[in-house]
Amino acid sequence: MIFDGDLGMANVDIVMGLRPRYTLADVLTGEIVLEEVVIQGPQGIDLIPGGSGVSRIADTSLSQRISLLDDLETLSSAYDFIFIDSGAGIAETVIHLNSVADRIVVVTTPEPHAMTDAYAFIKVMNEKHGSIDFDLIVNQTVSRDQGLKTADRISEVARRFLKVNVKLLGTVPFEDTISRVVMNQSMGEDIVAHTRAGQAWNDMAIRLIEMGQKFSDRSWESLIFPADQGVIRI
Repeated sequence: MIFDGDLGMANVDIVMGLRPRYTLADVLTGEIVLEEVVIQGPQGIDLIPGGSGVSRIADTSLSQRISLLDDLETLSSAYDFIFIDSGAGIAETVIHLNSVADRIVVVTTPEPHAMTDAYAFIKVMNEKHGSIDFDLIVNQTVSRDQGLKTADRISEVARRFLKVNVKLLGTVPFEDTISRVVMNQSMGEDIVAHTRAGQAWNDMAIRLIEMGQKFSDRSWESLIFPADQGVIRI
């Protein structure tokens, strides 16, 4: 299942050509429960659609985030994997969503500003939640060599200044086909898997599955309230 956690700017349903009746906005207003939001997507993938253009979603309170994550934990038993698309940036909601993930996969591009943003995110996750292991995907590369050099730069800086491990999960080549597919809102179609970019994503998916990472038994409380913030647990 994909959980579209890009709150306020959600778009997974759009690029897949889906038309959800409900979104996370309806859950946060108390109109329905999270389970009712889940819709069936292409190729056996379920989706929890986020709300787009709804400012109150992006400004969720801590209690709302805790409740949402509790509901997500309950749903997780029905799935092999839940992918949280947390969106870009270092907003509190983005950091919280990443803090509850078993693996953090940072997606960047070779552009200098994107590399800087990737490092900033890694730094904040390390400082606020003690995260020391990250997977990295370099997207829209003109060559594999460019992707490897980009990954090496981020990994080296993170190791030197933060003492964290950034491991390259894979590189994805740029191709016009993907842009056309996104414009046509058909990312869920089989044709995507047969592109060079699609094959790269497939290889990384297989690698993640082979790692055999299972959902952890950590509580949301211990993740949302890190020990260094002085919270006493009973």
